[in-house]
Amino acid sequence: MRQKEKIELPALCARLQNSMNYRNPEFAFDVLLYGWCKKTGHSTNWLSDVRRRGWLSLVMARDFAAYCGYMFV
Repeated sequence: MRQKEKIELPALCARLQNSMNYRNPEFAFDVLLYGWCKKTGHSTNWLSDVRRRGWLSLVMARDFAAYCGYMFV
């Protein structure tokens, strides 16, 4: 996959924190990522793979942002 079609998880966490201002952003990000994973029907193995590789596709990142309630450009 091309680099411009990937969104790194730390960047996604930072964008979420900028718009939501969580007290513990890493924990909030993990909880939201897990909830989104379950909502979309993915397994915890899939989530482990995402965390290991450290990125989401642009389409999935937009879907995750919509799940979290913030706009992703």
